[in-house]
Amino acid sequence: MPEPTKLLIVGGGPAALEAVLTLQRHAPERVQLTLLCDRDEFVYRPVAVAEPFGFATAERFSLAGVAADRGIDFRRGTLRSVDPAAHRVLLADGSELEYDILLLAVGARAVEALPGALTFRGPEDAAPLRERLEHLDRGAPVRIAFAAPPETSWTLPLYELALLSVEWARERELALEAWVVTYEHRPLSVFGDEVAAATAKLLADRGVRVWTGAFAEAFEEGKLWVSLEGGLPVDLAVALPRLVGRRIPGLPADAGGFVPVDAYGRVTGVEDVYAAGDMTARPLKQGGLATQQASAAAAAIAARLGADVDTRAYRPVLRAMLLTGERPRYLRRPGAAADEAPWWPPHKIAGRELAPYLTAHPELRLAGP
Repeated sequence: MPEPTKLLIVGGGPAALEAVLTLQRHAPERVQLTLLCDRDEFVYRPVAVAEPFGFATAERFSLAGVAADRGIDFRRGTLRSVDPAAHRVLLADGSELEYDILLLAVGARAVEALPGALTFRGPEDAAPLRERLEHLDRGAPVRIAFAAPPETSWTLPLYELALLSVEWARERELALEAWVVTYEHRPLSVFGDEVAAATAKLLADRGVRVWTGAFAEAFEEGKLWVSLEGGLPVDLAVALPRLVGRRIPGLPADAGGFVPVDAYGRVTGVEDVYAAGDMTARPLKQGGLATQQASAAAAAIAARLGADVDTRAYRPVLRAMLLTGERPRYLRRPGAAADEAPWWPPHKIAGRELAPYLTAHPELRLAGP
């Protein structure tokens, strides 16, 4: 038997784990897998919108535990650069790792998009938002604006935050008026007309006021400043971030720092290097799409190594679970909003390999922070 191919996967998010599981299903004896990540845990980030309101907590899973369960090597370290000619990566501590094939899934950086507002990026911002909510004046009606600036491509968490805040306030008998301020012409229009109409009705039924086609510019002195609208008086402004690429030395990148890849995840102009997930130059950044892209890249690698696998180009199918404070809504493009999950298990990250794996391995969960 030939020596297994040294495959290095860098990252610890949904795309990286989907790639690990896909490659092990297709080519378990053909690859020597190493997972490199700058942290010890995989955080189920999409659920973080519920943390400030006490409805749920983003679960955390041990990456070392995943590696041990799957029989692969796990290395803790931070990627600094890639040397494609030498087939090696340089880490922040000065050490190096060699590879035959490299698959990168290091995500993107979330930065402030609306000056003055509380930027909600995920679990790291759950506590600050909770603190702001607890300090709101309970003696008078409170108005909170949830804003999606034009640089925000994935707006679903915005609607979840608004809906969950209404339910949180209702349980506490707090007079709260939730606004959504978004550049979209209709709520969640990326899913198509049926989902947009259903979402608009849901928001109206819950008393959430929606400003569409509105370009939020800043929050200061108690006002959310919106192009053409002027200053809207609000007590608290919460905004989604914009994402920027990580610009890895040795790899190509577009103006935003994102890595260009083809439909099979191959990095443009670089031999033996693949990339998947939010670090790539696809316009919509979402966990489920990241797993689909990683699956396509992993299958292409397995086929390249001689495995009998049907390779398919990345053709995104958009699915999402919308947390509402009551029953979740399941969204799909094309399609409509549904109360029952059209995929199983009904995770927010609908990865073919990742969702069943996490469901089957509760022992890998870590205690909350």
